Order: sequence, then C-alpha cells, then structure tokens
Amino acid sequence: MVQRFIIGLLLLSSSTCFSQETKDSTFRMNFLKTVVTYLANDSLYGRPTSSVYESQAADFIYQTFNETKGLKPKRQEFAFQQSDTASVQQSQNIYCYINNHADSTILIGAHYDHIGLGGGLSLAYSKKNQIHNGADDNASGVALMLLLSKQAKREMTKKYNYLFVAYSAHEIGLFGSTAFYEFIHSKVKPITQMINFDMVGRMDRSSPVLSVFVSTKSSSRAADYFEQLKAKPKINLDFNTKIKNSDCRIFDANGIEALSFTTGIHSDYHKPSDDADKINYAGMVVINKILIEFINR
Repeated sequence: MVQRFIIGLLLLSSSTCFSQETKDSTFRMNFLKTVVTYLANDSLYGRPTSSVYESQAADFIYQTFNETKGLKPKRQEFAFQQSDTASVQQSQNIYCYINNHADSTILIGAHYDHIGLGGGLSLAYSKKNQIHNGADDNASGVALMLLLSKQAKREMTKKYNYLFVAYSAHEIGLFGSTAFYEFIHSKVKPITQMINFDMVGRMDRSSPVLSVFVSTKSSSRAADYFEQLKAKPKINLDFNTKIKNSDCRIFDANGIEALSFTTGIHSDYHKPSDDADKINYAGMVVINKILIEFINR
C-alpha cells in the first residue's frame, strides 16, 4: 500500500511538472507572437528610423517593459548624422536596468527599427514602395529580448546585473548601439557580456540550427559552453568578422565579450514578405530556454 502511494505521488508530481512546463511554453509562445505581430503590423509601415512609426514601436516596447513588476524603462534620445547627408536626425533607444547589486552586468539587446518602404535597402527590386514589415528582422529579436526581461527576476541568476535595450538606427549605420554604449558604459557596473539578437525567428523546423557569432576565440566561457551543448537545435559557432556588422561592434571594439544569435538569412530578408505568419515561435522558445541556461551557468 505504501509503495503504491509513493508511486502515485511520483506520477502526480511528474504530471504536474509536465503540465506546468506546457503552460509555461504556451505563455512564452503567446508573448513572442504578440510582440512580433504588433511590431510587424502594416500600421507601423516598417518602423523606419526617425519616423512617427518608429516612435510608436518605441512606445510599445516601453509599455511592454513597464508591464513587468519591478522594471523601470527609460528612453535614451540621441542625434546622429549619416555620412551622405548634412541633416541631423533624432532617434531613441529604450532600455531598463535590473540592479542585483552584483559586480558586473550582462547586456541583452536587439534593434527594433527596420527599413520602412524599403528604398535602397530593399532586396525586392520590383516592390520598393511596399511596406517591409521586418518580422524576423528584427521584431523577433526584440520579442526574445523582452521575454528575457520578464523572466530575469525569477528565472535568471542574481550573480549579475542585467541591462535590456532595444536599439534604433541600426539599419542605416548602427547609430543606436553606438550611442547607447557611449551613454551607458560609465553609468552601470562593468558590462562583461553583451548578448545580441538579430533575426532569431526563422529556425528551420526539420533541421534546426542556431548560429552564434562570437567576438573572439579567447571568449572561452561562451565558446566552450556552446561547443559542448548537446541539444537541438544544432549550434554553429562562428568567429569571423560578421559580428562587426552587428550591434556588437562598439562593445567588441571596447573589449567586451560579445555574442550575436541568429537563425540566419532567408529569402524574405529585406523584402515585404518578411511577415509574422512565417515566424517559428516554437523555435524561439527553444532559443529562450538555451539562453536562460547559458546565463545561469
């Protein structure tokens, strides 16, 4: 009788854990889908830098941060000038800082701007005046960053402080991340790890692969972790210079270990067809779990 009772408890416990995990995964998928669907909606006209639509996207990100108890989002407004124009443009980064009173800080970021109606950045040459929604590029990255910000206080180690940021002015020259580094690096405990998400929503369903661009081969902790990880998706580590084309560039240049995560370029890149209905949200949940485990270890 006692043995049956114990077995019953074990089965009940296992069932409860499975049910909770399923419920949690459903929440993550629904959250990710909500964020991507909003940011990649036609009403935001492709979130071009310095536009009213970019401002609406920034307001949404600010409000999403603010909905999580304990997060206090802020705006960093900045000015920049492209090399081919004399005009000065204005934009904003949205960020929040979780101070765990630790000695170092992990920064987790993603750019939220896109290319509007395409213009010279469009790869759909016959459709340059159509809305380029940028669901994967980079509403997916923003969604993953925002999900981690919601999980930070209850699921991530308190051995670090966390800085979450959504950059703008990426597509036209990485101005947002550069301005943010110059603004923030002396205001928080030392940033020892920079994590970037750029196009993480199109993991192949039959042969899942997650690529991780690493700033330097001397980044042994990160490289060793991902090289030894036995999991789906397959992890591709890449030490080439592509990381310098991402928002990691300014951090890497200042000696901060940087990682950039992506599920890769696809045929909808910088085209009007990069829409929310093509995002693999279950794949994004897998990446989310990998990142939490990586940070905690």
